[in-house]
Amino acid sequence: MGRFSTNINVKCADFADKFTEIMKKRGYETCTEDYATLSYVIAQGQFWATLAEKNYNSDIRMTLDDTKFIAKELNTPAFMLEVVDSDFAMIKLNGTEVIVGDGSGYGIENAPKPDRTLWEPLVTNGTFERLTEIWQTHEVFVEDALAKSAPLLGIEPQFIMADYREILDMSDGANITRLYFKKIGAGKPLTLNAAFKQVFGEGLEPLGFKRIKSKYPYFVRVVPGGEIIHVITLLNEPSYIRGKKCFNIFGGIATVYRDEIDLTQDPEVENINWMRSNARIAVLTDTKYDFAYKGGFQEFFFETNNESEMLYELQHSFDVTRKIMLPVISKAVDIYSTIECFSIMGMPLSFNKRFEGMLFLKTPRYADIFINELQKCDNEYKEKMEQQIEGYTLEGYETELRKTKEVLQREVSPIDEVFANPDLLAENMAELERRKTFNTETLRSYGLDI
Repeated sequence: MGRFSTNINVKCADFADKFTEIMKKRGYETCTEDYATLSYVIAQGQFWATLAEKNYNSDIRMTLDDTKFIAKELNTPAFMLEVVDSDFAMIKLNGTEVIVGDGSGYGIENAPKPDRTLWEPLVTNGTFERLTEIWQTHEVFVEDALAKSAPLLGIEPQFIMADYREILDMSDGANITRLYFKKIGAGKPLTLNAAFKQVFGEGLEPLGFKRIKSKYPYFVRVVPGGEIIHVITLLNEPSYIRGKKCFNIFGGIATVYRDEIDLTQDPEVENINWMRSNARIAVLTDTKYDFAYKGGFQEFFFETNNESEMLYELQHSFDVTRKIMLPVISKAVDIYSTIECFSIMGMPLSFNKRFEGMLFLKTPRYADIFINELQKCDNEYKEKMEQQIEGYTLEGYETELRKTKEVLQREVSPIDEVFANPDLLAENMAELERRKTFNTETLRSYGLDI
């Protein structure tokens, strides 16, 4: 998956102060994060500033409206930039559009080129022809073309395409400003994160979950024995419906034998690789859910600034989670069943030292896990043969059987080797105990009783 990012680049040397002033014309005043309905970050360069808001990546209309407002109020060039899957970027300036990179995969065959009358005055280092040449070159990653063109415009290359999260993560002396706004005179709003904690707290806490001490919204349940945790969290998603925000619910399983557990990180960035959405789990487990009267469960949408609709969708998402996700992750009650659950959730383990790959050393039945999984595949192939589905033949079955034995040997042999070597076994067991001690202390620091 490539990069998706959206921002605004403004030709202004002292943008933060000016932006605060013009926001007053919109009826907004600065505030603390707790009261904010708008959260902006600004990366200030020598000649240009890059602006991003938390919702820009999911709300292009908001980004366009901000671009037009800033350009008009400050009487300065301002362009919106959207990177799409690292393939191409759309740049909008004064009602015109430029496509940088290759948009043919998205149906853009005759890509609009930069308007000389608008862009040539902005080129301060080089020529308009060189700018056009770079933007029309189909780099493997469009980010490379944007970075090459930035110096021609006098924009710092690391700023030109940075989105909200990337600007927040910048260091090395970058001039970064965070600004929070609320409607003038407004009280504290009910944010999506706060509403998630409210709705899911009421539903999950009676089931043994606890909201942990973290900047991000994680609910965690410690399985008796203190080796396994079940985790449920909220992710903001890009919205393709104008005027609506989008979120999703993800859940997963972790053990204290993982190389690291870190729930202080944004789930979308650091932890999404070991979690699954309700929709994904439903597909993997063939779970049926009657959602026609409520809408789907791929994602959940609500009208921007509509608290009642937001709460309704959160309750809907909890109902889906209770039906689809909880029955699956609740099966992880010991090491053996946890490994099985990883497979059910589409994350089958192999023996290694990353993530949960060392768990096989904690159960003497490790070979059964692979045998059962391969037997399931074997049965599915036989069933399709009996149904006379095209392509499923006796010869093909014998080939699959040989492959199955090869897979079993490849997966089990490294574990057998560890158990056969006392020194190697002691070394690996010591590592598991080190991880257990470290991760247990980490989980305790989140306020969990473990």
